[in-house]
Amino acid sequence: MYLNITYCSLSMNKEEFLKLTESFDHIIFDYGGIFINIDYEQTTKALNILSPQDATSLYSKKIQATFFDEFETGKLSSKEFITCLKESLRINATDDEITKAWNAMLLGIPKERFEFIKELREQKKIYLLSNINQIHEDFLNVYIQSRPELTNFYSSFDEVYFSHHIGLRKPNIEAFEFVLNKHGMAPEKTLFIDDSPQHIEGAKKAGLNTYYLSPANTFITL
Repeated sequence: MYLNITYCSLSMNKEEFLKLTESFDHIIFDYGGIFINIDYEQTTKALNILSPQDATSLYSKKIQATFFDEFETGKLSSKEFITCLKESLRINATDDEITKAWNAMLLGIPKERFEFIKELREQKKIYLLSNINQIHEDFLNVYIQSRPELTNFYSSFDEVYFSHHIGLRKPNIEAFEFVLNKHGMAPEKTLFIDDSPQHIEGAKKAGLNTYYLSPANTFITL
């Protein structure tokens, strides 16, 4: 059974989420747009300030140039990725300026989402599966460490899978099968939650039940 629910509201409260998940043993969460408030346009704007070209020609939520995929699957180092950005967008800026622009999309993790996930883990097996690169992971590590209210954020999940560590990214079916096989999960007893429609389609092909959160950044808000 596929849920294929599209939730279009300004918020998703705890009661609604618990009702949604009560029949599942495992919950796989996306990261950006679910836990992290994210705004891709902020990075596009920041890159456009540094570049004479329009960055949207290379990068958006749905479509991105090949070297972005390679960075997200660990095939490029952070230094190599920045070099690709400089060459593709004809950027004349320092590595630090480009890194800051690349991280501009990351707006923070509301503490109520973390508090809820700690409660949920007492009832379910929960996992994080994210298309994320080394630059963003480094930024978020510092961000989380600087906020006492987010202490032990990652360890609150049963396991965390980042694309640049496992060499696989959504929406490719192999990314979902990697997590399912690693933990012996039954797809029909597993729910995947994401804010990107193409990732939802990939999860469905892997046999997962899916929940498309739309708009993004509305998971467990007060």
